[in-house]
Amino acid sequence: MTWAGTAGAVLLVLALVAGLLLILFVVRVRRLAHRIGSFECALRPAGRREWTSGIAVFGVGRVDWYRLVSLSLRPDRTFARDDLEVRERVHRSPGGADQVSEILCSLPGGEVHLAMRRESLAGLVSWLESAPPRGDYFV
Repeated sequence: MTWAGTAGAVLLVLALVAGLLLILFVVRVRRLAHRIGSFECALRPAGRREWTSGIAVFGVGRVDWYRLVSLSLRPDRTFARDDLEVRERVHRSPGGADQVSEILCSLPGGEVHLAMRRESLAGLVSWLESAPPRGDYFV
């Protein structure tokens, strides 16, 4: 086999691998985005400046957050309903069609900022408020 033939075969294999990875990425994002209870949600740990895009999904007693640019099928962060507390709200782009709200949440391990559409924030707050009472009330 000539050098040009070998280089062509290597390029073909690389193109196939890149195409397969792209297909896996698109299928993963579509499956996450079409789950019942999923919404777009950016995350920024407290003290950092850069946001990471993601998709959050309501679960039983928790919210799972998946990094958007990833091939992992496991959530990057999981927020337990009992541990998540909304501390502050800032509404961005007040006049636009896609109104975005940023919230500061406290967790046992620290604080995290989340940004989402205002409708998603209303759903998250309703979900948090609809939790059963905390504590041992039936002793």
